[in-house]
Order: sequence, then structure tokens, then C-alpha cells
Amino acid sequence: MPIAERSRLQRSTFLVLFVLALYAFWRTLEPIWVPVFLGLVIAVGVYPLHAKLLRRFGGKHPGLPAALLTAAVMVLGLALIGFLVFVVGHRAVGVAQDMASRYQNKGALGLLGGDVTRVLQRFGLSEDDLRLRIAETAGNIASFMGRGVTGLVAGLFSAVFIFIFTAITSYYLLREGAEGTSWLVEMLPLPDGQVLEIVRDVRDVMRAILMSTGLLSLYQGLSAGIGYWIFGVDSPLVWAALTGIASILPAVGTALVWVPVGVVMMAMGHVGKGLGVLAWGGVVVVFVADYVLRPKMVGTRIKMNDLLVFIAIFGGFEAFGVLGIVLGPIAVAVLLSLLRIYQRDYRPEGPVMSQDVTAPEEQQQIETH
Repeated sequence: MPIAERSRLQRSTFLVLFVLALYAFWRTLEPIWVPVFLGLVIAVGVYPLHAKLLRRFGGKHPGLPAALLTAAVMVLGLALIGFLVFVVGHRAVGVAQDMASRYQNKGALGLLGGDVTRVLQRFGLSEDDLRLRIAETAGNIASFMGRGVTGLVAGLFSAVFIFIFTAITSYYLLREGAEGTSWLVEMLPLPDGQVLEIVRDVRDVMRAILMSTGLLSLYQGLSAGIGYWIFGVDSPLVWAALTGIASILPAVGTALVWVPVGVVMMAMGHVGKGLGVLAWGGVVVVFVADYVLRPKMVGTRIKMNDLLVFIAIFGGFEAFGVLGIVLGPIAVAVLLSLLRIYQRDYRPEGPVMSQDVTAPEEQQQIETH
């Protein structure tokens, strides 16, 4: 066989084997990609602290800083879960018991309040109809909770597995992060500078998302707590903390808390205060955070204008769920990084001379001047 044909056959064979191995690896990784991705996010987020601790230890025992930081993040996660289960759960049970007591003593009038009952009666709903609707709703809730017990047990085992594997992934990525980055730079068939540029863009995206999520959770929790206190909601600190945790979900997340709070207040006869909670939550908690602060905080750090930030965060959430809050910006950032590399290094007509419209407005103004 001629040397040229043998070389072509070898390359084709290698390519086929490589594709098959890559497919087999993906099928192996697919069931556990969520904890692997969460471990990657944790490792990237705390890596600056890991580097400082490693320097403080003189470069010795590289696994110790990784273990300490991973354990700290895991403990913080458990604390948040414990808060949700015990504190908020206890408060929710108290509200349900109070509403049940009102209904048992005074029927629909005691549960909904006189104002709401009269308004509903104007729409043709008598007190007997209200009592029937309330009983049906309570039955549906009880049935849903009964069906959810089995799912809760199954979900508990899944959560334990994700928790353990996330910690393992975070630990090994922190301990071997620098070597892994060097290996990736050497393996990808692109110039080292271009690979490092893409890696830096992905790293900046993940850190920007983590930092903005933390700061916005703090803002939304505090602002919601102020609103709950102004409008006389019971236990405003508890609901404020829950609002801050729910803010991890863009736009709709906090509404899972302040909308039911406002509706319950209206149902209990405090119509004005309930409407105040709804208005405060919609404007101060959601609009200011998600449509004013988030694009500015994220876009400036990851070289992305406001429109692309909206597409990345909300489109990623729709496509991938909660993890899409990070996956979406990463996908957009990688694409923008590749486009900028193409414009600079591969464009047949040479580098683009016009300003980059995908960059934040501040960077566009710098490039113009």
C-alpha cells in the first residue's frame, strides 16, 4: 500500500475511533453531568481563595486548601437547605394552621375576610360556593402532598448523590486546576493564546455570574424584607431570607415568595397591604434587580452588552433550567470569543476596524475614543 494511502487510512481510523470514544465518554458523563458542572462552578468561583491559601501553605499539601474550601461551600449549602426545610417550613405550617383555625371558627368569612367575601359575592359566589371551592382546594393540596411523599424520598437519594459527587468534583478540580488548564491549552488544535483567551472568557463569565447572583440575592432579600416590614407582614426576616434564596431564579424566582405573601394578605382581609406587597415586589424587587442591576453587573465583567446578557440569562434558563443561568452566558461568551478571534486572526479581509457592537457601552465608548 502506498505511503500516502496508508497515512490517509490511519488518519481516518483514528478519527473514527476518536469519535466513538468521545460518544462513549459523553454517554458515561451524561447521567452525572449536573454534579460535575456544579463542581466546576464551585471550583472556578473559589479558585482565587484556593490560590491564596496555597501560597500561604508554601505550595505544600495542595489537597488541604481544596478540601477546606470545598467543605466550606458544602456546609453553606446544607445551611441554606436546613433553613428552607426547618425555619420556612415551620412558618408555612403555622400560616396553614392559622388559616385552618379561621375557617373552622368562622367559615369562609373568617378565612377570606369580610371585604374579599363581599367582593366575591358580587361576582355571584355565595358563601356555600366559597366553602365548596375551599374544600376542593384543600383536598387537591392534600392529594398533591400525598403523591409528593414518594417523589420526595426518591429525590432525597438523588440529592445526596449530587451533593457527594459535586464535592468530589470540586475538590479534584481545585487540586488539579492549573495542570488541567495547561493540558487543555496543549491539546486543543488552536494557538495557545486563542485557547487561553477562550478559557479566560469562560472563567470571567462564571465568576461574574456567581458574584452578581450573590449580590443580587442580597439586594432582593433586603429590599423584599423592607417591603414586608413596611406593609406589616408577619416574620419579615424569614420571608426576606426566603426571597433572597429564591432570587437565584431570574425574574420569576422571587415572585414565588412575594406573590403568595401578597395574595394571602389580601385573602385575610388586608387588601391594601397585599396590593402594596405585590407592587413593591414587582417594581423594587424584580424590575430594578433583573432589568437594571443584573445587566450592568454581568455585562461589564464579561464584555457583553445588555441585550446579549438578557438573551444569555433568560434564554439559558428556558433551555437548561436553573443551571442555564450559568450555561447560557457561558455559551454566548464562548461564541463571542470565537467571533472576536475570527475577526482578529482569520478574517480574509483583515481585522474589523469598526467598534464591537456586542461589547458593553462603556467599552464601545473607549474604543471610539
